[in-house]
Amino acid sequence: MLITLFEIGSAFLVGLAMDAKQDAWIAILVGMVSSYALIFMYYRLHRYYPHLTLTEYIEKIIGKVPGRILAFLYVLYFANGAARVLRDFGAMLLTFVYPDTSLFMVNALLMLGIIYTVRQGIEVMARSAELLFIFIYVLAVAGFILIFVSGLIDFTSLRPILEKGIAPVLRIAYS
Repeated sequence: MLITLFEIGSAFLVGLAMDAKQDAWIAILVGMVSSYALIFMYYRLHRYYPHLTLTEYIEKIIGKVPGRILAFLYVLYFANGAARVLRDFGAMLLTFVYPDTSLFMVNALLMLGIIYTVRQGIEVMARSAELLFIFIYVLAVAGFILIFVSGLIDFTSLRPILEKGIAPVLRIAYS
């Protein structure tokens, strides 16, 4: 549920699959499936090292010095990604909901929520995701039904499928 909510939020917020044009839906599905494979790998590693953090068992697996370097790069990569998503989400909120509020205040309030969630732990975040998933699922189903009934969907816009081959779809799914 966490991965599904992440994929949905990322697709709407960042628009990663825009370069795939009519094949964007395929890129998102491929990205989601590969994310499930990645989370399974993380789960298995957690089962092998239940009392260690990811950065600690990287050191155990590949050695102390390369493990520390890789752990540092891992933390930098995700800190950069988190900062980008926070900035994008804050800008979206300013555009659509809070046009007269400063970006600093919106992002500061978002950070307080993030800090609280991280402090509570992954279990609290996962339980919250279960509740949000139900809410998002009901909204999505209702939205799809309303859009489908309204006649706004034109399935010919999805053609030709894989017009430029599978490579652009895989490149976008990887990102």
